[in-house]
Amino acid sequence: MSDIPDSDLDVLAKDMEKKAAEKSMSMVSFNDLFTSSFMTTHTKFSNFKELLDAGKYNVNSLADFMAILDAKFDVFINKTTKFQTWEKMQSAAVDEYLKKQPN
Repeated sequence: MSDIPDSDLDVLAKDMEKKAAEKSMSMVSFNDLFTSSFMTTHTKFSNFKELLDAGKYNVNSLADFMAILDAKFDVFINKTTKFQTWEKMQSAAVDEYLKKQPN
């Protein structure tokens, strides 16, 4: 790792790892977190790809996704979802996912 502070996605990954350890679950994909149900309930889109396409974000890898995580992405999330920031959106997705998991 470098001296660069953790990005939102890094924080999400660490949070998910912690919760995974607590719940004995494996890592979760974006498709499992940002389900059609989550997206239609909380955004103007039916899936995460539509959200990225609407923002003209070209994401083909994790590195591409990491590169878009900035204040502009938060503004886009605020305008097109029920969340003020990407961090709040991802936290809600993790919470909803965990609620659906068996104890």
